[in-house]
Amino acid sequence: MIKYALRCANAHEFEVWFNSIAAYDEQRHAKRLRCPVCDGDDIEKALMAPSVVTTKGKAKSVPTAGVEPSSASPGSNAPGAYVPVATAPPPAKVIEFLREMRSFVEANTEDVGKAFAEEARKIHYEEAEPRGIRGEATTSELRELDEEGITVAALPRLPEDRN
Repeated sequence: MIKYALRCANAHEFEVWFNSIAAYDEQRHAKRLRCPVCDGDDIEKALMAPSVVTTKGKAKSVPTAGVEPSSASPGSNAPGAYVPVATAPPPAKVIEFLREMRSFVEANTEDVGKAFAEEARKIHYEEAEPRGIRGEATTSELRELDEEGITVAALPRLPEDRN
């Protein structure tokens, strides 16, 4: 895998992992690369920090925004799949939109706490009244719900959640 720092025509920078150099070239030529901030497709390579070999023979990356390779979207193993990530905090308008979205979800759903996975199953299998719910679930519970065909979405983390 290879990681490129990319920049859109609006100067938004982000990093993307590719299976190969050819995968980047193919996706760029086909206009399949999109900016995660503005959704623009005019993408080019940006300046990247090099990997430096230390005297102990171990490679160290010069600090960047730090992104680990992962699969593209759940279930996507397509050759050349990529994962767009931003290298800077989201603009204030994006954070405000996420706050409004979360407020809407909180105002229109029932908080079931740690019983989320169990309650989602009851609703899916028509053992409970259909309604919007929110709560907490472990990653293994989310994986099991996905395997059962139960669609859920994570609420976005906001800056104030880290305090």
